[in-house]
Parts: sequence; structure tokens; C-alpha cells
Amino acid sequence: MGLNTLTWLNSGNPAGLIQTLTLSNLLQKFPDEELIGLEIGSAYGGGVEVGAKLWKGRGKFYGYDTFEGHPKDLAVSPDNIEAWCMDFWYTDEAFGREGVTYEYQRRELDAQGLDNAILVKGRLNEHSFDDIKKAHFVMIDLDIIASTVTAYTAIKDKIVIGGYLFLHDALPEGHMPLINRYVYNRIIPENRWKTIAESEKGNLVALERWVNVEGSLNGEPLNLNTKGWI
Repeated sequence: MGLNTLTWLNSGNPAGLIQTLTLSNLLQKFPDEELIGLEIGSAYGGGVEVGAKLWKGRGKFYGYDTFEGHPKDLAVSPDNIEAWCMDFWYTDEAFGREGVTYEYQRRELDAQGLDNAILVKGRLNEHSFDDIKKAHFVMIDLDIIASTVTAYTAIKDKIVIGGYLFLHDALPEGHMPLINRYVYNRIIPENRWKTIAESEKGNLVALERWVNVEGSLNGEPLNLNTKGWI
């Protein structure tokens, strides 16, 4: 089964494979729950499409984005990678700008009957996820440290025990150093996460929520044997 009609920038790399495996795992892990997934910084929408297809009849998959292009003004400086990291895709005629728009993505998702794919347009703030009561999967892929901090702070307490938090662009260390330091110095040391995968090729750190904020264990974390292909 082909999973992509919309462009998925992580398709064909380890991040995409790890995400697909994890979304499939959640179907078995929470068989009696409506699954809720979020891709925060959904770009061309392919990741949202994949999640909605895999979870059709079982859950909803949200895509959060400006749908107007990368907000360069939020970068730490105009010459930092945060500002220009998406330019390669926008200037490549194979990708371009049309595919990032809300109208384009909504039209394609509707054509496939993916009414469980929900697109949320706008810049992030502390109230962006007020209507989300719980989440089983969250991908934060914002490329900007300020936006990453905002998103994580607003969503972290809503990820269920046994759910997953994926942080894109946290690896390699020198790729986006501010995001790397935030993930390894602030997020991972919190008493709630277990690292299940680290992929330099996929620019990804994948975490499982396996302890609650009081520190009580809730089973063993998923062990993804990714050694050798990440």
C-alpha cells in the first residue's frame, strides 16, 4: 500500500520508518482507545496523511503549521540555520510552495476521505493545544528553538503514559545545536521519558512517556532495534 500522496520530507529515511513503526505499534498498544496524534510543524502534510491512513477508524491525526511557509522571523538570527533551513525545499521545483498551503493539503486529504486528518493553521502559542485532552503520539518538527520550547511546554503533560514524543532536528549535535541542547539538557532529564531511538541519519530523537510526573513506573518501554540502520 502506498502511504504517501502529499509530500513527506521524512519518507525514505530512518525518521519516517521509525514513525511508521511507532504509529502501527500504538494500534496494538491501545486497542480500546481513540488514538490522538499530532505533527507540530507538518510542512507538506505527508506525515499527517500517513498517520490518518494508518489510524483510519481508530483515531485522529492533527497537523499544525502556518501553511504559509517557514516563519523566518522567529529564528535566533537571519543567518542561522533556523531561518533558512526550508529554503532548499521551497526553491526546488519538485517541491515548491503550493504544497505547503492549507487549501492544497485539505483538498488532497478530503479526496481520500481522510476526515480524521485535522489541519490547524496558525503560529503556535501556549494555548494552541487547549482542545487536546490527551495525545498518544507527538512529533515536534519546527526547526526553531523558540517554537520548539513553546510546543513542548504546551503539550508535554498531555502525552499519555506509553505514548511517544518525537523530536526532529535534535541530531546530529551540530545540526541544530540549540534544539540538541534543549532536548538533551532539558527534556530528556525530566522524570518522564525513556529514549527509544536516536537517529543521526534521520535527525531524530524518539522518546516514550513511561513514568508519570511522580515517578511511578508503568511497564517497559518499547525497544526499537534500530542499531545499524539509523
